[in-house]
Amino acid sequence: MVEKIVARSIRLMFVGGIAVSAMTQTAYAQQAPAADAPLQQVVVTGSMMKRVDAETAEAVTIIKSETLKDMGVTSVEQALALVTSNNSTVTTAVAVGSFSGGVSEASLRGLGATKTLVLLDGQRLANNVASGAGVDLNTIPFSAIDHIEVLREGASALYGSDAIAGVINFITKKDLVGGEINVGASLPQSAGGKSGTFDLAWGKGNLSEDGYNFMATLNHSEQKELKASQRSFASTGYNPALGLANVNGVYGTAPGSYTDTNGSLWQVGYPSCGNNKNVIALNGSCQFLYSSAVDLIPKSTSTSGLLQFTKALAGNNTLTAQYFYSRFELTTWGGPQSYSFNVNPTNAYFPTAGNSTCVSCTTATPNLTDPITAYWTDLNNNRYQGVTNTEQRFLLTFAGANAGWDYSTSFDWSQNKGVQQVYGGYANYAKISTNNTLSDLINPFGPQSAAGQALINSAYTNGDLSSGTLTLSSFNGHASHSLGDVFNAGRQVQFAVGFDFRSEKISETPTQLATDLYTATYYPPTTVVGSRNSKSLFAEVNVPVSKKLDFTVSERFDQFSDFGSTNNAKLSFAYQPTDILKIRGSASTGFRAPTLVEEYSPNTLGAAAGNMTGPGCPAGTTNPIFTNTICNSQGMALTGGNAKLKPETSKNFGLGFIIEPIKNLDITLDYYKIMVQNEIQILPDTVIYNDPVTYASNYKLNSAGSLTPAPAANIQCPTPSAATCGYVIQTNQNTGGISTSGIDLSASYVLNTSYGKFRFSVEGTYVLTYNLQEFSTGPQLSLVGQFNQGNQPVIRFQDLLSIDWTQGLWGAGLSNHYMSKYQDFTTDAAGNNIDVGAYSIWNAHVSYKPFKGMRVVFGIDNLLNTNPPFSNQVQNWQAGYNPVFSSAVGRAYNLRATYQF
Repeated sequence: MVEKIVARSIRLMFVGGIAVSAMTQTAYAQQAPAADAPLQQVVVTGSMMKRVDAETAEAVTIIKSETLKDMGVTSVEQALALVTSNNSTVTTAVAVGSFSGGVSEASLRGLGATKTLVLLDGQRLANNVASGAGVDLNTIPFSAIDHIEVLREGASALYGSDAIAGVINFITKKDLVGGEINVGASLPQSAGGKSGTFDLAWGKGNLSEDGYNFMATLNHSEQKELKASQRSFASTGYNPALGLANVNGVYGTAPGSYTDTNGSLWQVGYPSCGNNKNVIALNGSCQFLYSSAVDLIPKSTSTSGLLQFTKALAGNNTLTAQYFYSRFELTTWGGPQSYSFNVNPTNAYFPTAGNSTCVSCTTATPNLTDPITAYWTDLNNNRYQGVTNTEQRFLLTFAGANAGWDYSTSFDWSQNKGVQQVYGGYANYAKISTNNTLSDLINPFGPQSAAGQALINSAYTNGDLSSGTLTLSSFNGHASHSLGDVFNAGRQVQFAVGFDFRSEKISETPTQLATDLYTATYYPPTTVVGSRNSKSLFAEVNVPVSKKLDFTVSERFDQFSDFGSTNNAKLSFAYQPTDILKIRGSASTGFRAPTLVEEYSPNTLGAAAGNMTGPGCPAGTTNPIFTNTICNSQGMALTGGNAKLKPETSKNFGLGFIIEPIKNLDITLDYYKIMVQNEIQILPDTVIYNDPVTYASNYKLNSAGSLTPAPAANIQCPTPSAATCGYVIQTNQNTGGISTSGIDLSASYVLNTSYGKFRFSVEGTYVLTYNLQEFSTGPQLSLVGQFNQGNQPVIRFQDLLSIDWTQGLWGAGLSNHYMSKYQDFTTDAAGNNIDVGAYSIWNAHVSYKPFKGMRVVFGIDNLLNTNPPFSNQVQNWQAGYNPVFSSAVGRAYNLRATYQF
């Protein structure tokens, strides 16, 4: 009998070689059983039911970890960056200069971490406590992973909340006997950015023969710092001809500027500006290039371990206990601190009319008889922020098969702990000022004396700002049973039922240091406490109605203690009219519950993400809000949670074709469409700044009818309600929505020759539409291939092309990851739209087995040493390129040695 397409594909997935088919992307293995070995019953992400031929209608990509390691991948973040359906804008590099928690997140279809469910062995993990949005990829134990299953369609009808865009399921090694040691290192051709990794996996006991299996894994990796000064394309952040000018503005100059009692703004030391390479003379002031003094890649270390014990029990049952612990430490360098203080005329460094240049003045000369307010960036200062994230999980699973039932019940406890830290450069303002008046020992307008510098150094305070935990507990289970071949289709009707009782709790508490350093860090010293419970019932039925056609129906009911209940369903089909063609489709509804951070975070005032670029700023003119003294300076924003949030909802549709025209050639083509409503979001500050009339309710103006620059906030904003304090309001709301559609294409071919086995594969995603509505009556903003209103773009097309060869003791591979161009953040100086060029990276590797159990892989990442394309984006502190979609490392040589014993 001719074996069906999907069955052949799944067989390939498990026996080795390359398999890109109805369910798989590239999957390599070093050793494989015979291709005619009987197919085992398996459960693939997207279904609760075991099936003899693993035939489901879901679109699942499966990637072997060994394949990723050969390509030089050493972390989960790097692995998912190669998945073309993933379009994440939250990476570790983005943490530079912020207290974001150092999190790296997945984002299938570009819909964000909140709509991408991440599982470990089919069970949830606690979200990162700082962001609350999703699981921190940095805390997943990469060395324990056997393969990754990516469900590329909505699955709320089975998994509940967060599965709107799909599910990423990390599957750990199973029934491991023996051991494996991996040692690897990556050395960039240019300075900075070295990395290394060590991992160990060991198992004992064959479950079928010995009745037990014990497995332990350990991993440690280190990433060295890469600074902006070490890459010419990112060393300044200043290219005004192309629309890039990352400067601190007139309120963060070096030497300092000041306002007198007449309200005039003056600059000291212009135009020489201290002859510092990171300071430019611009529009009458000495403006600091803040992107010249930041990390492109921050320093980090990661350590993780996993223990797993499985015991065979009587009656065809097993009991598995699993524990893993992961610790991720990140240190980021964010450049020097900017200050603003009142200065008395008694200060020995008080400016004179002779060294003062007008920036924005109402008088011909400054008023220097009264105190002034000084603003400056301390070029001797270096700010270091840190975060320590730990994730741990205990999982106990009882599973078995009896009387025609397959069943599994689990208790899942998971906790994420995050500690926000400062390691240097943040001053306790109370030690250098009295009632916001600067000590006379300190010079805002030039080099410090020994006494002045000693006073500043004594004000630097290091330590923890806050510590928090987000805990998840779940008792869940499911069971499936066949009902016989009801329609004489040659396959059994199957059904499954399941339940899930879950509890979530968040608790984050600031330290006294957070209060002491608030005016320096603007990290809010606030307590976040919240919890909720939920209970769910779900069911799935697969009905083969003929030898060629089957339907699957699933439905889930969820009840949450905070917002109420929701019901979601999914209908899918699979139709195989010929041996070489299979058609699949699905329609479903989905939801995602508001996160505990979105609900329970208090409203706090802090620095806005972007600069205050409002009407009139590009031309240098003024208006009542955006005066020429605040234009392009960083502003302030009030952000926080909303306990009355409702869940987001979605409608999902998919249609796919699976073709095997000749032996060993598999081609899949999948169309998807997702429509999200009641989107939980905040209005971007750039949107609010661009239209102060439409968004008037999002402005809290100060007594001058304007806004407060971030460097002046410690004086003007002692509290958010102060009359002198002006800011924009960005609290969470259910408003607007997202709609997106696109096409996934994958293909693979295996060629056996006398010269060895060649494997060719390609996986690509082409996004047809991605429209964001930021509020309920707002316009549909297209993000495909362009920045729009400050929102990061969604890449129009990206693909991963791989060629692999093995023969005897040797192996080699070549891969290319391509991302298409997109329109840049803003225009050039002439007002023309400019594009961020396409980004194409080639990687290569060669492997050799010098003796039994030993394998060595040498690789070159970024074979052609391609620099990232230029971008004038300002969403991140790094400049001159976009760190979200490209790497600053350049060509790097990597070496990995594996020994199995």
